[in-house]
Amino acid sequence: MTLVHQNQHPNEESIPAPPPAFVPEEEEEEHHSVLTDSHSTSSTDTTDLLLTTSPLRSRSRTHSSSSSDSILKSNSQNRRKTRSMYSSAVLWVRTWRPWMPWLGFLAYMIYRCTIRGGGGPRRNLLQDLVQLLTFLDESVSQTMTTLVRLTVGKSNEGECHTMEKWIQSSVTEAGNLLQDGLALLALIGLTRLIYGAYHGCQNWSRVQSQLIATVFDWLERHVAAVHQQVQDQTDETIQNANEMLRKSPDRCLTLQLPAQGRSSQQVLLELQTAAQTEHETWSCGKLSGTVYHNPSAAHNQLLDQVYSAYAWCNPLHPGVWPKVGQCEGEVISMTGHLLHAPRRGRATTTDHDHDDHDDVDDEEEDPEPDTGAIGCITSGGTESILLAIRAHLQYYGKRRGIAAHQAELICGSTAHAAVDKACDLYGIRKIVIDCNCPNRGYQLDPIAVRQKITSRTIMIYASAPCYPQGVIDPIGELSDLAQEYDIGLHVDACLGGFVLPFCQSDDDDISVPAFDFRHAGVTSMSADTHKYGYASKGTSVVLYRHEALRHGQYFCYPHWTGGLYTTPTLAGSRAGALSACAWAAMVSIGYEGYRQRALTIVRAARLLAAGVAAIPELQVLTETPYMLVCFGAANEADDDDESSFCIYRVQDMMKNRGWALNAMQSPASIHMCVTLNVAPKVSEFLCDLQEAVSQAREEGSSGRKKGTAGIYGTVGSVPAGAVEPTLRAFTDMTLAP
Repeated sequence: MTLVHQNQHPNEESIPAPPPAFVPEEEEEEHHSVLTDSHSTSSTDTTDLLLTTSPLRSRSRTHSSSSSDSILKSNSQNRRKTRSMYSSAVLWVRTWRPWMPWLGFLAYMIYRCTIRGGGGPRRNLLQDLVQLLTFLDESVSQTMTTLVRLTVGKSNEGECHTMEKWIQSSVTEAGNLLQDGLALLALIGLTRLIYGAYHGCQNWSRVQSQLIATVFDWLERHVAAVHQQVQDQTDETIQNANEMLRKSPDRCLTLQLPAQGRSSQQVLLELQTAAQTEHETWSCGKLSGTVYHNPSAAHNQLLDQVYSAYAWCNPLHPGVWPKVGQCEGEVISMTGHLLHAPRRGRATTTDHDHDDHDDVDDEEEDPEPDTGAIGCITSGGTESILLAIRAHLQYYGKRRGIAAHQAELICGSTAHAAVDKACDLYGIRKIVIDCNCPNRGYQLDPIAVRQKITSRTIMIYASAPCYPQGVIDPIGELSDLAQEYDIGLHVDACLGGFVLPFCQSDDDDISVPAFDFRHAGVTSMSADTHKYGYASKGTSVVLYRHEALRHGQYFCYPHWTGGLYTTPTLAGSRAGALSACAWAAMVSIGYEGYRQRALTIVRAARLLAAGVAAIPELQVLTETPYMLVCFGAANEADDDDESSFCIYRVQDMMKNRGWALNAMQSPASIHMCVTLNVAPKVSEFLCDLQEAVSQAREEGSSGRKKGTAGIYGTVGSVPAGAVEPTLRAFTDMTLAP
């Protein structure tokens, strides 16, 4: 754990403190009970004096307390022993996994070669092989002679009988070998069936949904009536979604190259006219997320000039633009410093370092220079997650003999959809923990995660915070699990990476639990510089605990005829100007600038959440807001209740007032992602929200087929196989001019 003194500047290099000593659970419980007793003595002195006047009562209380403590201690030891046995079994199976197929085959061959087969004259495999070789040795010459005689027509009945006998014996031996192979395949299939049934029983709702989707997909492709019904439903949904794209029917389209190029003035006029209209959409402060910085002329001008300076830069050719490579390394290092990522030594101070480093003892010299944190710049949060999962697949999967189609990743149902994309690309099996539990605050449950860990698990995925409800998963407990089972733990801080680190000072009224590399089990993290890092769109940072894990994300191909080829990310060519903009944004804002912005965001989010909670018809789902405030209807929509309303209709009513919120599902809810543009308009938002709720309540159940409510109502009423055509059709619309 890294400790920072209160009088230490937040940008000063934190000195790692030694990890706390491990305390066994029974000692920890006893220590806790002693502390509890010591704290409660003052309030129970009188009661204790009265009890001690009666020896019988005192003896009874002592006996009851000691027996209760012994039972609790025994139960704790049993649970710990069970967990230890299970984790040991998982680690043992994973250690021997690369050798298990060969050991199993060897054991089966020994069994077949030494133990006779049951029923009938069948011998063991060794005797079958010996007889087969004997037949081959004795019959080769006879077979050749017989074939010659058969050819010239001089064969007799005895020679034909010998040939027939040899063929029958050969077929018999081949059949025995085939049975052995089928037995092995059946054994492997049975093992996989049992393993799949185990996970199926644990995730029956998901399995059921997949089965229904598979059947529906087959019906949609082979039954004309079903296909037509899906098409009609898709057309109806697309009509409701068409308003979202805001494409003018009067727009001028350029569908092929003009014969003569346009002038620069004409090109700029067309783009600037559209940009001005679109700028008003987000700069008014009524848009959830999307654009995180306020329309500051100075900041925008800086990024424009930096992009113009490196508009032609491609980091695929690092020798041509070395400064951009330095900028990328510094962005990674600065982000890693915020998230307490391990560093490879300490750098000498430069002109943009702080003078607080002078407090460090000059006599202590590091053996190697600081080359920053271990990470990479990517095109966004999705690519950061894709690369982190690929790195874990290589390091914790293939290195241990776990094939991609066998590797398992554990995440919550609130995990970003990029996890599903990664599992689909790499063939990883995703084990989902249902987080739709208000009692747990929609967090990922560590107890459920423990139950899902197997010898095939390569990593756990957690969020800080998650996108739907904006809650931080219990990173500390998940870190302990990752260490216990020696698996990876990725923390997705794409939203919180540039907000949460600035809200941990004791001087502030906002506290944040440790969520980063201070937990030893965290192996990778992702943070978006183009969100609350206030950089131009298209940059994110993925960080790793050590270089061997980062090497897993690389693609290296030495056999290409075009030369030696290697890239650190999924893309080959990249826009180096975006990396330069990320560097410019970070060094221009600085620690104090980020801190003030972060406090503004968090305080505005909590003020907004308090206002939503004051509306009786709504309930806040985000227990401790940082930048996201998620809320839903206090009572579920009921078709029989005319006064009930759908929360998605509230979103539509807010849209009519100029607000653009995000719709969530499972549970049905909407959220507002607070940005620097939104923060000054919290009071206006709450007033409009109160009016929107009243309007939706007056409309009642009649509005559940309209607008967003109609879209999500349709999605929730049909299988996943019927929703995908709608999503594909919507994507087609976004790609059309």
